[in-house]
Amino acid sequence: MKVLELLEDFQTKVDATANFPMSKKILLERDEVESLLSNIQTFLPDEMKHAKWIKEEREKILEEAHIESEEILQRAKKDEREIIAEAKKQFEAMVNETEILKEAEERAKDLLGQARGEARDVRMNSYQYSEDMLLDLKGGLETKLEGVLRDLHSLQDFLQK
Repeated sequence: MKVLELLEDFQTKVDATANFPMSKKILLERDEVESLLSNIQTFLPDEMKHAKWIKEEREKILEEAHIESEEILQRAKKDEREIIAEAKKQFEAMVNETEILKEAEERAKDLLGQARGEARDVRMNSYQYSEDMLLDLKGGLETKLEGVLRDLHSLQDFLQK
């Protein structure tokens, strides 16, 4: 980050400048100090914009992940309804056959149970996928946020000195 480099350069100049005898005061060239401060003021807004962009991207990714998880859940529910509807149709068709009534009932119940199991599996897989995706996103964002916070603390520490 350019601002940190400029601040380090400024600190180096301060450290390299001799103190006045019997005091902690130093003498720096006004032009050098003004130039460094001007450069810091020039680059600081860009780095703040970059931090804001990271935050906005994080929010955008979280929103997209939420939308995608909702879409997956809706598709799973739709699939569940379609499977159940198909199982019911097959069940009703088999019931109409009097000579195989008992067999039809068993088959329909099996299909309905299987459909519900498959729908539950699809739903659980979509939840797991959403959780995994959000955890990966969280990890990446936490890493980026730690970097930003580390830089911010460094800047605050410097400014407090």
